[in-house]
Amino acid sequence: MRTNILIFIMLFVLIFSGCSTEEKVNLEDSMNAIIDYKLHEVGSEQSDEVKKWLANAILTGVEGQYFIFQDGSEGKDYMYSYVYRKGYSDYDVSFIYEPTDQSNRGKIHVTGTEKNPINEKIVEIKSINDLSILFILSDESLKNKLE
Repeated sequence: MRTNILIFIMLFVLIFSGCSTEEKVNLEDSMNAIIDYKLHEVGSEQSDEVKKWLANAILTGVEGQYFIFQDGSEGKDYMYSYVYRKGYSDYDVSFIYEPTDQSNRGKIHVTGTEKNPINEKIVEIKSINDLSILFILSDESLKNKLE
């Protein structure tokens, strides 16, 4: 009888410890808190400062050249970066985090992927406002580099 009660208590503890009341973390939501990005038509809904930067990039750039503009004035928690690659209408944006690298909080890898000089676009990247995040502007997508 005593052993039955002891076994019952051990099973109850084992089952109860396997059930957690903690909410499961949604990886996509967690990553969106670090980085989020969206594609914009050239000249749409950007601030005057971004429009001036972009107009200069369009006038002075050569096809395939990258331009980046960073604006941390929106708030102290986030920074907005704008990447434009002359002659391109689509981008791959990836966040790279190396937990063993104590010198930075991550890298944002951007690749212009679709040549289309008639319908150029700009990518807006919202990231945590941390100066240790590095930007990599590349001709080769991260997927191709990893293969």
